[in-house]
Amino acid sequence: MAVAFPPAMRPLPAPALDADQVLAFVLVDVAVILVAATLLGALARRLRQPTVVGHIVAGIALGPTLLGPGVFTWGRPWAALHCDAALAASGALPSVGSCLFPPQARSVLGILGQIALVLYMLLVGLELDPRMLRGRGRGVATVAVGALAVPLAFGLLIGPLLYGATFTGAFGTPAQPSRLAFSLMVGAILSVGAFPVMAHILNERGMARTTMGSTGIAAAAALTVLMFLAVAAADAIARQEGVPEILATVALAGGYVAVMLVVVRRALAPLGRAVEARGTLSSTHFAVILALAFASALVAERIGINVITGAFLLGAVIPARSIVFPEMAARIQEVTVTALLPIFLAFSGLNTDLSSVPWSAAGGILVLLVAGVVAKLGGGAVSARLGGLGWGEASLLGVLMNCRGLLVLVVALVAVDAGVISPVLQVGAVVMALVTTAMTGPLFDALVRRVILVDVTYIGGAAKATWVRPGQGGS
Repeated sequence: MAVAFPPAMRPLPAPALDADQVLAFVLVDVAVILVAATLLGALARRLRQPTVVGHIVAGIALGPTLLGPGVFTWGRPWAALHCDAALAASGALPSVGSCLFPPQARSVLGILGQIALVLYMLLVGLELDPRMLRGRGRGVATVAVGALAVPLAFGLLIGPLLYGATFTGAFGTPAQPSRLAFSLMVGAILSVGAFPVMAHILNERGMARTTMGSTGIAAAAALTVLMFLAVAAADAIARQEGVPEILATVALAGGYVAVMLVVVRRALAPLGRAVEARGTLSSTHFAVILALAFASALVAERIGINVITGAFLLGAVIPARSIVFPEMAARIQEVTVTALLPIFLAFSGLNTDLSSVPWSAAGGILVLLVAGVVAKLGGGAVSARLGGLGWGEASLLGVLMNCRGLLVLVVALVAVDAGVISPVLQVGAVVMALVTTAMTGPLFDALVRRVILVDVTYIGGAAKATWVRPGQGGS
């Protein structure tokens, strides 16, 4: 039970942590996060779940849900943790979580998590094979637009039902968002697709370079841009900005994507020729690609479409990918996936307090979850079918689109920071991330066995897939 000090008994403010102390906390925190993520990630795999499910649970377990003052306070914290100094600025009560993960260290962990997203999405962009998308432009556009439009419509439908003190940020104050801004942000949360998790599942099953896989990954990339535009629009409406400001953001995003696909792609042609001439990726080329990825991520972040979009687009326009991708993956993939991504997921968990959610919010969270599953799974499948895929492939894409993974945590953090949704609705987004991510693998595997069989062969680096209904022969 949390205990509040009477005014006369409150300890005097302590000096803030110095740089050496912050570094020590960060090092300890990273070690704790990696141990928890490794153990729970291994447990998730034993349960036939994506590792990311275990990593999300690890972040929640290390946060205030289990270790926060809402569960118990720490009357006599270890002197080595310097709890008085760590919590002086925030005014939080001492607890295992607040003392072990002080605000000063959390800010550094958040930066490390953003770096993880940049590196991971760079690799996803590099792995996308543009040759598999030739003639699929209409299908990609249809899937992306449909996977956004249907959830946004559901958000506008359920937004008024959730609008209130429990789920709305800054409710009852002059800064509270309008119903339109709140509903649009709810729609953006519903529209999130797990771009990285989709790529991971398709890669694990050897389907990333098939027509269906490439269409899905490219559509998820386009959806990510559109989804963050919806987030930016909701934020602008909440801040009572006018239509010109919103249109300016959309124009900047469109211009940025065009520049990346046309200008930057051509400007990188000499780098591609140099890599092909050497037959390998030099340390200089490696550094240049990383620098460009972070620069592109910065531009995307400033526009308002998130760092992951910038990193992916840079990877998508890099030439000589048959050489660049395997060497980039060999150098950074293990560190990124095993060490850095769990830090981001833990950072999200540290800002999620399940113990603070009142029982009265359970119905609203259930409405959010059901609406998200129906909108994304159904909307994704129907839009994929309209985009030219067969019902079997379209259903698979619908299942993959329904997976939220870590990106819904990104959007939820943005929405809370913008004051549009409350921390309680952020918890609802975390629940959605866990449930939809956990259901994706079993649904996907069951659908593959029941609807279609897949035979994937690689010929000259390109994938050829034969889709056969059960009980029929394949070739």
